[in-house]
Amino acid sequence: MLTSTLSETQWWVAAIVSGFALAVAAQSMATTARDKLIAASLPLAGAIAIGLSSAAHGYTDTLPLLLYTTTMIILVILRLLFAKYINRQLALKRSGKPMENLSGKQTAIFLLAFMTTLVLVSFAI
Repeated sequence: MLTSTLSETQWWVAAIVSGFALAVAAQSMATTARDKLIAASLPLAGAIAIGLSSAAHGYTDTLPLLLYTTTMIILVILRLLFAKYINRQLALKRSGKPMENLSGKQTAIFLLAFMTTLVLVSFAI
């Protein structure tokens, strides 16, 4: 684990930086003011969800920060991995055309990429 020696303060920094990275990545997909507001709120919504879940399960110390940081990093990596596809969909939306529906193959590729990223980031962190 690359982060086995991080202090609680360092975990807070990692969580804030990863949340900011997700906000930036999500903003790149926003096309309307409403979308921009939703994109900006994603890190906060993630923090609330992980905080509530951690409290319900009695997680303490830095575990909630680890879960939050890992989640944010995974979402940012997926945004980068699928940048070409997402940008193509956004171009369609901006031109007034409907976005393409995901095919079964595309869904399978996304799920495989999600699971692979989840495992790799979890092992790395």
